[in-house]
Amino acid sequence: MVTGIRDFGLGRQDTQAMEYRREIDGLRALAVVPVILFHAGFQTFSGGFVGVDVFFVISGYLITSLILAEKLAGTFSLMDFYERRARRILPALFVVMLASLSFAWLCLLPQDMKRFSQSLVAMAAFSSNILFWLTSGYFDTGAELKPLLHTWSLAVEEQYYVFFPIFLILTWRCGKRWILAILGLAAVASLALTQWGAVAQPAFAFFMLPTRCWELLVGAFTAFYAEKQNDQSASQPVSQSASMAGLLLICIAIFLFDKNTPFPSVYALVPTIGAGLVILYATPPTLIGKLLSSKVVVGVGLVSYSAYLWHQPLLAFAHHRSDDDLSNLLLLSLCVMSFVLAYISWNFVEKPFRAKNKFTRKSIFILGFVGSLFFFVIGLSGHLSKGFPFRVDAITATLDNPNMEIFESRVAECWSKFDERPNIDSACLLGQPEGARSFALLGDSHAGSLLHEVSANARKLEIGGLNFSYRSCPPLKRLKPVPFFEGDMVCWRLRQSFFDDLSKTSIVPNTIVISARWALLVEKARFRNREGGNEVGSDWVWNLRGDNLVYSEAMGNEIVESVQLILKTGRKVILVYPVPEMGWQVPTYLAKKYWVNQALSDADGATSYSTYLQRNKRAMEVLDSLGERDNLIRVRPDKILCDSVVKMRCVSHLRGEPLYVDNNHLSNVGAKLIVDEIMKHIGK
Repeated sequence: MVTGIRDFGLGRQDTQAMEYRREIDGLRALAVVPVILFHAGFQTFSGGFVGVDVFFVISGYLITSLILAEKLAGTFSLMDFYERRARRILPALFVVMLASLSFAWLCLLPQDMKRFSQSLVAMAAFSSNILFWLTSGYFDTGAELKPLLHTWSLAVEEQYYVFFPIFLILTWRCGKRWILAILGLAAVASLALTQWGAVAQPAFAFFMLPTRCWELLVGAFTAFYAEKQNDQSASQPVSQSASMAGLLLICIAIFLFDKNTPFPSVYALVPTIGAGLVILYATPPTLIGKLLSSKVVVGVGLVSYSAYLWHQPLLAFAHHRSDDDLSNLLLLSLCVMSFVLAYISWNFVEKPFRAKNKFTRKSIFILGFVGSLFFFVIGLSGHLSKGFPFRVDAITATLDNPNMEIFESRVAECWSKFDERPNIDSACLLGQPEGARSFALLGDSHAGSLLHEVSANARKLEIGGLNFSYRSCPPLKRLKPVPFFEGDMVCWRLRQSFFDDLSKTSIVPNTIVISARWALLVEKARFRNREGGNEVGSDWVWNLRGDNLVYSEAMGNEIVESVQLILKTGRKVILVYPVPEMGWQVPTYLAKKYWVNQALSDADGATSYSTYLQRNKRAMEVLDSLGERDNLIRVRPDKILCDSVVKMRCVSHLRGEPLYVDNNHLSNVGAKLIVDEIMKHIGK
């Protein structure tokens, strides 16, 4: 077992006490290639995201090995440590950020530019992970459109680097036994928090240091173990077996994990333990050691940091510039281009800045300060100006800034009441506050998208209503989503409150408007419009009764039974059929079209009516199966939005006014068209 290792960011003159191991650079290659191919969308590498976890283990190992070696030699300096980090990370990062800023200025619409500017600010402060956690909300932009999304992992490492060396300095005199005990407790607590977060707060678990530091600590424990062994090498059979087991664990995670794997969680133990075993036992005589030490693999590993930096901006800007799906050939070409640019930046940026005879400590720190300040100021300016809108014409800027009032103000106000107290007694008032409670709005965010216009029309009629809509909360009595997150408890309690109250002396009005995303409920899968518009997000899966039924049939039964429970009370139900899904972000799509063409046709942004009918076939069969009843009114949005303005197409705008705020939720303009039909049946 080889105990020393060169920190990848150091020159050999700085690592005399540490031995360079080619296998570690080979392991870097094994980490970076799957990450890039995963982000490019190649399904074979469905778990390629675990490459980041392997990087965390490598970083934890390298940093700990370096500090231990220098502490034992009595040469450790905190300033030297941060100088090496700055030389390693900042020059290439600043080059990629500058290149990304140039592309963003030329091709991003104001709203995207505003989000990009926010990521510049966060990256300058090494807090990207915090930004992406805070903005990972219900209507967040897809990951493939965020040029600097990948910098979250750099932020996690840099935050770790702030605390870990200081911890070792403060506890060094306590001895390694106490240090390891404290770190062990921290790792267990972090892993436990990660497991909890994977269920209750998945975004927090994914992005934040407290839920990721245990992975870096796996690398630290690997370094402590290697240092304890000194020059005692494991037997050849043990090294062969352990290194092969380590590589197998990493490969299992890369090829068998996917977007449905709760991650990070205890599942992350698979690639991290695998990485630790490879580091410890993949020595030159072993088969894995020879594989990872090969010239090509090591070469990829040497440029892995730059490749990691370049790949996400290349992929993101390509997605921004295209209205259609990117071909596999183009995606593969972009992956190759990542390594071409990586070699250039490694050779002409990374290597020179690591040479102390070329750049002094003072110049490195000045570069770090000035560069960070520059990106911070540019990013803050982009945020405050809402994406430098002067770069585009007024109409493009207007199209790119959809009216989000229905979600960000009125809907947020109503939904927040249920967050505080998930009971129908917490329902906010719609329409005329003093008017009789003539109706209620029930369903998920598709019902919520109608809320603003329903309320406005009710005021004109001088009637009142109640809102029972809530995010991701279909009007079904018995269902629980899979997995069942803590936030889903609000929906569960609200639905139980509603259905329990139906048979009592009820506050539930006599007319119920029901709207939900029926197709997603029945089909589980997100919408793909077959024209390049692919909705981002995981499948919407629910626990269903009926072991012998296929999913769509079981879900259909739940929908029918829930609506029948309302109908049996004698209440009038206004059932809103599926709203056409678009697949692409409508305001952004239209803004791009206008920016390029300086005009919009009626067909711009429209999707196929036949695709709508095929997508919603089973959902509409379920709703149709309720039969004809005197107290059941059906409203068909497709009869309003499809095959009317443009033959056999579902339109996304009317005279340049977007009908959607994103890829499936109606804007106020779009909602008004549906609500006008709904209001004909309220109060009658």
